[in-house]
Amino acid sequence: MAQNDAKKALATKLAQLQLKTDGATMADQLTGSAVQPIVAGWSQRLDETVPPARQKDVRDKLDVELKKFADNTHKAVEAQVGKSAEAALVPIFMEKLSEDEMKTIIAYMESPASAKLQALGADATDAWAKRIIEATRSQVEAGAKTFESAANRIVGAAGGSGSGGNSPAKK
Repeated sequence: MAQNDAKKALATKLAQLQLKTDGATMADQLTGSAVQPIVAGWSQRLDETVPPARQKDVRDKLDVELKKFADNTHKAVEAQVGKSAEAALVPIFMEKLSEDEMKTIIAYMESPASAKLQALGADATDAWAKRIIEATRSQVEAGAKTFESAANRIVGAAGGSGSGGNSPAKK
């Protein structure tokens, strides 16, 4: 039983470290996934139902309400991220990791090397993303042009203008 208690203590510590490392990011991602569909739906509805001359005013009012929703949602999600970390993670760690594996992971997560790697995270990810963007830019732009042409044909055939005037600006 003492061995199981020791393993549970390690699993709990590992869950706390995981919360510290990933909790804020998880809260942001989950909040975004709740907010984004609402933004997309109301943005489309605004474009379809509100005269262009009134859209800025209406959009400003919607932004105020959206910020309230996003802030309240983030607070609720953030509270649950903290409350649920141990309950969700400890059983998984207990089942999938040995005591020695947890000790190794904890030692690494508490090490200066881990802190340094975490600090490099954004820069490293940005450099990686830039490399991917550079390598795929022409393919993505060609695909976007193909889509725009097809979309203009489809909309034109359905009675739209087909002019492509609503095409997104090129970045």
